[in-house]
Amino acid sequence: MSTHIYDLFKYDTHVSFEFFPPKTNQGRKQIYQAISKLKGLNPDFFSVTYGAGGSTAERSLEIASALTNLAQVTCVAHITCVGMNRNEVKELLTSLEFHGISNVLALRGDPPKGETRFIKPVDGFSYASELVRFIRENSDMGILVAGYPEGHLESPNKKEDFKYLLEKINAGANGIITQLFFVNQYLFEFQNNLRNAGVNIPLIAGIFPISNAKQIKRMTELSGATIPEELLKDIEKHQDSSEDVEKIGTDFAVRQVEELLRGGITHFHFYTMNRHQQTRNILFQLKRFFPRLNFL
Repeated sequence: MSTHIYDLFKYDTHVSFEFFPPKTNQGRKQIYQAISKLKGLNPDFFSVTYGAGGSTAERSLEIASALTNLAQVTCVAHITCVGMNRNEVKELLTSLEFHGISNVLALRGDPPKGETRFIKPVDGFSYASELVRFIRENSDMGILVAGYPEGHLESPNKKEDFKYLLEKINAGANGIITQLFFVNQYLFEFQNNLRNAGVNIPLIAGIFPISNAKQIKRMTELSGATIPEELLKDIEKHQDSSEDVEKIGTDFAVRQVEELLRGGITHFHFYTMNRHQQTRNILFQLKRFFPRLNFL
């Protein structure tokens, strides 16, 4: 079962989940357990990340195909500019279509491990907007793109970064998934900027459930996302107790989503880190807002 992205947003609220390809057999077991548990909630789609330079290409396709053909749910496969020329992107699109996958998240992508900056592949793409336009011209894929409420780390400022987002939208994007964020005001400002620019495609808020003190510090360093001082102090105070940190993260995510809903944000994408219980717990506390989710 595969539904085009633009057909999924006819509903008032939306929930989706992201996974990444595991490196070990134990990790593979964990991800399929998580998929099984979260599939039962009846989410709108799952997404599967794609390693820099195609480093997880085979495992990404395996999981995306399993989601589409075995789990019978809509899957969004990530696709990046890193390490691929135009013909290779065409081949990947053909492979995705062969496996019944009809939606992608088009990204520029991070440099491969060991490299400090993005290098355009020969006959490849420099920007995600170029990749979006190429996909639109060569397939009937539904296309999502990334949005950065606080601006991308490599952009000189938020205004410049927003200009790049508009280029991706004009190239043919059907929706926007945001990077993780913890200060809702940034997303509300981002939403207003989109409205003022006349953009009316769906905006999906990226929610990251905090469960580990070291992990969240690393994630905020990599993404540039601001973490509220009070939240950080609370995490640091309880950093030796994984249970306490997870409870703090769960409670914060519930409050965050509630505030976003009150502010008119209705679409949510959860970065699960291949785990299911915490995300399920968060949504269970919010179930009155998401009537299509199934908790039986």
